Amino acid sequence: MVRRHFFFFFLTCFLSGQVETDKPLFPCGHTLSAARWLEAESTLTENQEKIDVTYYRIDFEIDIDGEEIDGSVLVDGWIGMDQPDSIELDFTDEMTVDSVKFYNELHSFSHESDLLKIPAPEVTFNEGYEFSVEVFYHGTPAPTGFGSFNFDTHANVDHIWTLSEPYGARDWWPCKDDPSDKADSVDINITVPEAQIVVSNGLLMEETDLGDGRKRYHWEERYPICTYLVSVTTYPYSVWHDEYISMNGDTLPLDYYVYPDHYDDVYNNYLLTNDMMAVFAQRFGEYPFMGEKYGHAEFGRGGGMEHQTVTSLGGHTEWLIAHELGHQWWGDLVTCASFHHIWLNEGFARYSESIWAENHNGTEAYKDYWESHAYYGPGTIYVENPGTTGEIFNGNLSYDKAGWVVHMLRGVLGDSIFFSALKSYAYNDSLAYGAVTTEDFQAVCEDVSGLDLDVFFSQWIYGERYPKYAVSWEKLDSDELIVTIDQTQNWQYFTMPIQLRVILPDDTLDFTVENSGVAQEYNLGLIGSSSFNVILDPDDWILKEVAYLDNGYEFPGPTKITLYPAYPNPFNGGTIISFFMPETVGQTPARVQVYDLNGRLTETLWSGKSMIGTNRFRWLAHDRTSGIYFVKLDAGGKQFTQKVQYIK
Repeated sequence: MVRRHFFFFFLTCFLSGQVETDKPLFPCGHTLSAARWLEAESTLTENQEKIDVTYYRIDFEIDIDGEEIDGSVLVDGWIGMDQPDSIELDFTDEMTVDSVKFYNELHSFSHESDLLKIPAPEVTFNEGYEFSVEVFYHGTPAPTGFGSFNFDTHANVDHIWTLSEPYGARDWWPCKDDPSDKADSVDINITVPEAQIVVSNGLLMEETDLGDGRKRYHWEERYPICTYLVSVTTYPYSVWHDEYISMNGDTLPLDYYVYPDHYDDVYNNYLLTNDMMAVFAQRFGEYPFMGEKYGHAEFGRGGGMEHQTVTSLGGHTEWLIAHELGHQWWGDLVTCASFHHIWLNEGFARYSESIWAENHNGTEAYKDYWESHAYYGPGTIYVENPGTTGEIFNGNLSYDKAGWVVHMLRGVLGDSIFFSALKSYAYNDSLAYGAVTTEDFQAVCEDVSGLDLDVFFSQWIYGERYPKYAVSWEKLDSDELIVTIDQTQNWQYFTMPIQLRVILPDDTLDFTVENSGVAQEYNLGLIGSSSFNVILDPDDWILKEVAYLDNGYEFPGPTKITLYPAYPNPFNGGTIISFFMPETVGQTPARVQVYDLNGRLTETLWSGKSMIGTNRFRWLAHDRTSGIYFVKLDAGGKQFTQKVQYIK
């Protein structure tokens, strides 16, 4: 079969940026101005905004039996143009500050409302003046968020682990706890009982046996790092090593710290890390911390956390491993400047999973991945109020829909420009190893592509939901095919390039049109055959719903009602259920339901009039138990059944 491509640029949407759409982008009072988008609700105090932290030295001993830490943190930095009244560090009131030194001299301080204030000496600082304070403290950290600092056990053996995102570093060490300010380097010195192995960021510089049943570990991180990515885990781990060879032949150690009783369980999937790193390096640019390491350290929470150079893992699926590895680029190399923009971390890491699926299992696996991660509900990807972990880490918005935005951007730009833009974003001279916003990413994409993408980011990041397309067509006496696309949603209209595929008995014609609103007509030229079908966005580059109106033309496909095999099957998360309704049957009522092994109805996926052609539904089984289910289609007086298996 021949496939031919045609492009129509008679509309000028965001690809040219010359003409605005004919309707408000955000109707019903939902307009967001650019100024509001750029406005970041900082967690910083006025004095914190006047300093730039360049270095931390964390040094404490863990009293496991007493569940307490005791030590100090040295903080070096620079004073900005405006003089601060005091050096202010985030530090929760549950911890006790014993003393503070300013350049090795004891100094006054106050500690209340989770803020440590160290009054500036009675001298005038010049811009660029360095400061150095050291805080001596002790206490039992009170975990917040996802855990912060935890005294835990595994297999009845003591186990310490941290997870500080988003605002939990302050629970266990004094710092400027905001992702916008990365320290240039950090030293982490931890003293523990000798049976414990301490794992942290960067390179292990020294392991010292203190001769009294204790050991001291010195880890050194020499790449810029924000506070929530600083990590400490301790356990009598089993340790094994692998090596990654970079694209230019350099060697990177891959170090895996696992619970001894999990060694056999995690081994095979951990081995995939090497292949994943090679795939991501080719797509995103080389691994960003080649001078140090990468690895995993098991910890006592489900899921994972992308601590810089050493991911904490509470599971070992290949998707989790791919997600956290992807974060080394998207979250660690470039980090969201505020949690309003968390999609730049989580959406990109979700997208990394799909890149692994595509390269490991093929193009169809990539498409299937996004089919099973679509979100059609309300809410903006931009986090309006990043006050809690639930608001920030919304799985539907910050992960799935955000990943869809990256996927759609690939469809808009095309592979060559898209992956060039990703590499330019990751290794941009002004962004790499720094903190970024949505506008930074948009600017890079526009610079690489030469396109104005303001409408794209406005509608998908700051707007809600998705387009609903209604497609109809007619063939003129001249044999010209006129396709009409209408957007039927009652929220914002979307401006997108759309692929239309015309399927003929012995040919396939692809057209790209620009669509921005209500009832737009497209003349696709001469279509000789009287038997054809038109499919909108056949490769699923757009998060959408499509309704095909009755056009009175023949539909190539099965001649009878057909229930297609669910895919994927078995599945984890979601599977696609689809059936074909031939023209001879028409738009007949249909019902698609799911039953468990005991014959109990668990879910009705569809009940209503079906459309001629393919009808597709997504079953998300997150709230179901693992097992066998039966999908039943009732249509045209007939019943069709197939078995699916859900694996949680």
